[in-house]
Amino acid sequence: MADIIHLLPDSVANQIAAGEVVQRPASVVKELVENAIDAHATEITIAIIDAGRTSIQISDNGVGMSETDARMAFERHATSKISDAADIFKIRSMGFRGEALASIAAVSQTELKTKQKDAELGTKIIIAGSKIESQEPDACPQGTTFTVKNLFFNTPARRKFLKSNQTEFNYILAEIYQTALANPDVAFTIIKDGDLYAKYPKSNHKQRIVNIFGKQMDKGLLPIEDDSSIVKIHGFIGVPEMARKTGAHQFFFVNNRFFRQKSFLGSVIRAYGNLLPPKEYPPFFIYLEIDPAEIDVNIHPTKTEIKFAEEFNICQLLEASIKCTIGKNNIVPSLDFSDEANYSDMFSFKTSDPVKPPTIPYNPSYNPFKSQNEASYPNTHSNERNWEKLFEDYQNNKTENQQIIEFSSSMNNHENADNAPHVEFCTQIQKKYILAYVSGKIYIIDIKRAHYRLLYDTFYDNFNHTQEPSQQTLIPVRIDLTADETETLQTILPQLRELGFDIEEFGKNSFVVNGVPSNIDISEAQQLITDFITNFEESNKTIQDSVQEQIARTLAKSASLFRNPTMSKEEMEQFVLQVIQNKSFTITPEGQIATIIVEPEDLLKKFN
Repeated sequence: MADIIHLLPDSVANQIAAGEVVQRPASVVKELVENAIDAHATEITIAIIDAGRTSIQISDNGVGMSETDARMAFERHATSKISDAADIFKIRSMGFRGEALASIAAVSQTELKTKQKDAELGTKIIIAGSKIESQEPDACPQGTTFTVKNLFFNTPARRKFLKSNQTEFNYILAEIYQTALANPDVAFTIIKDGDLYAKYPKSNHKQRIVNIFGKQMDKGLLPIEDDSSIVKIHGFIGVPEMARKTGAHQFFFVNNRFFRQKSFLGSVIRAYGNLLPPKEYPPFFIYLEIDPAEIDVNIHPTKTEIKFAEEFNICQLLEASIKCTIGKNNIVPSLDFSDEANYSDMFSFKTSDPVKPPTIPYNPSYNPFKSQNEASYPNTHSNERNWEKLFEDYQNNKTENQQIIEFSSSMNNHENADNAPHVEFCTQIQKKYILAYVSGKIYIIDIKRAHYRLLYDTFYDNFNHTQEPSQQTLIPVRIDLTADETETLQTILPQLRELGFDIEEFGKNSFVVNGVPSNIDISEAQQLITDFITNFEESNKTIQDSVQEQIARTLAKSASLFRNPTMSKEEMEQFVLQVIQNKSFTITPEGQIATIIVEPEDLLKKFN
């Protein structure tokens, strides 16, 4: 039998390895920007065309490479960051495996220009699909410039699974933000499709946060700082009012490397305690400095999951540090026992003192329809307990009055029976559900889900009719956004105006809300718009719906009930009628059950 095991060609092996490192255009940006940081660059320019499909160019003013190093950099496992296996456990650089450039060159057409400080000429190398096409001297400036064109040109299956340009660009921005937040002493310039998108000059940590995420962050951040023998903690946490339903603007860094860890996130949430509403998450930017020998960053290809030797102790220190910050800034409500207040009388009660019921002067025989001369004045005898007589007439007439009310109600319902369904019975269960009996059927309604369905259908239907009227604000509400949030809002602004939102631009990355749809509370306009943008961006990544459906769905999520309300009987009846008269009221837009219908016959069968 012939031998069947053979070595794969380098080009195939590189493409397989690239699948772990280069998942999308954002992966290329991450690897090249981290290389620029390791090269001690102080200025980095990122130019993106067609969300990275057509071109990704990363330029830096770092130390550059020699002609030999430039060629060796594209070999697999070629690196200047480590020398032996022991170095893996004391990593201080961003990259160290030597796989990034080889993987990128395997699935793209890559051009490298690099020059060292004292060299007269630099080096230019062109590689396509791991094959070197040319290498020659070049008169380029100090530093390194990588240009990656036609990503996945030789792996069309992977290129086919890329998402929309806006979604892929959002992924790119996320990678840039992670590196920029960790390195505020490095200036970043972002160019999108030939136009300047954003520029972040050198600054401190807080100013970098404000530059990226907007001026609304400036006054809502609280500094945290703690130093121990295990770890040094510093950074910022957001006040509870900045919490959102999605976990946006949450960043952990260790030795300037971004990472994700559920245990650390749990420590942050526990530190806030009951200050946060349910299912809302605060923003935070937390930096940890630790001995590199105490962490292992080599457990995941993207290096976003990290092992900590003292993970439990660090989590405890982090939680305590955040609690201390919250306490110092008077975030937790406290009682004021100042010297000016006299609380001595509050505790003067003695068990030996007799307990006397309170007395109220009244005249049980007082008749307001008598003349002034006939009227008697209040009787101040405190021991008389015959005031119950005031209710005797009411008790005697209660049954008759109730019958009249019920008769009138039944007459009204009888008159409207031919026109609309009649709610014969309804009650609220645990403030979450409504049990109703309407026109011979039993309905069990999830209040929040049904309200979400109602709003979704209302918003979506408004697209097909005349523009929804707006209720104007007394004082315009200003909203400051990030560059990517601004782009998202501008994309769907025409559809928002059709729904009744009166929004106009107010300078760079700022907008003014002058009016909102009539079924939305004006006081929630700012949070509604920011939540809407976040939800829209996330749904755009996973749901391939039309723009109108996405907008209606996201608006409905943002405007629907967040907490279970206590409803009066009239409110319940009105809500039930709105629900059952709505189309597709049994499910939410995502297909979750919103209303269950039970036929009385089916219920009777359960007892047979």
